[in-house]
Amino acid sequence: MRNFVTLSAAALCAASLFSPVSAQDYPAQDIDLIVPFEPGGAVDITSRILAEAANGLLDGATVTVLNKAGGGGIVGQAFAASAPADGYTVLAMTSSVVTNPKMKGAPYEVTDFVPVGMYGFDPEVLVVRAESPYQTAADFLAASTPDHPLNLVVAGMGTSHHMAGLAIEQVSPARFNYVPTKGFGEQVQAVLGGHVDGALWSLGEASAQVQSGGVRILALASDQRHPSYPDVPTFPEAGIDVPVWATFRGWSVPKGTPEPVVAKLSDLMFEMYNDKAYFDKMTEAGFDPVYRDAAGFQKIIDSYTVLANAIIDENGLAQ
Repeated sequence: MRNFVTLSAAALCAASLFSPVSAQDYPAQDIDLIVPFEPGGAVDITSRILAEAANGLLDGATVTVLNKAGGGGIVGQAFAASAPADGYTVLAMTSSVVTNPKMKGAPYEVTDFVPVGMYGFDPEVLVVRAESPYQTAADFLAASTPDHPLNLVVAGMGTSHHMAGLAIEQVSPARFNYVPTKGFGEQVQAVLGGHVDGALWSLGEASAQVQSGGVRILALASDQRHPSYPDVPTFPEAGIDVPVWATFRGWSVPKGTPEPVVAKLSDLMFEMYNDKAYFDKMTEAGFDPVYRDAAGFQKIIDSYTVLANAIIDENGLAQ
């Protein structure tokens, strides 16, 4: 279902304070979209779909995806945080911007970024390889005890996937060993090769692997079942008291970027959202397109920050 929020009145009012010439000219040069992860994962795939759609709408400027991976997102995020606040460096923002400073001492804070808009809100799923002996989430959790924790592959420590595992541990006796990887391809290899017991992925990432027959989804972190997977129980239905846990994906820019530039980028995201070719490509890739403007995205970030900080503090993971 399409889901959107219109541009905030504050952003529109700020636009009136911006020089008409500058507002009209932006963008006057190419825009770098920084993906702080390896190619092949959900952030990279969706960013390339976004860039293609944006380039079909922009006149005289091109959005180019630049992968700057390392440190579970820190390398690319630090690069974006220190870039000029002129709208020509955009970060593909995920929840790790919230957790990396607190867990890993990253040289920036979430407040060093200004949200532009959110384009993805992807529920977390617990997956196992097709041949796994664990047929249900209850089987999986029962086997993962403090004495014999199961191994879960995740995109990186401090990512929303790692946080999802910690959230499960908080509400159940299950305990996990977390195996971080450099990219989604390595995660897939670890699961299909039987090197780990399971994985926490976004539904969008898991969809292609389910369709190929390589993995099974045991449970979905949503308040309702997904229409594409009607037989997969929600976390609460599977006995996991975590009603909703999702990976958010959006655009942000360095703090200090003029508000009219932020508004213009948010407008661009809204145009893409309403473009049928973009919508179809996202859907075909396994991702449900959404849209939140800058203010709406800020609310999502603030809510996640409160929840993630509580989990980090309760588990003694803060640096």
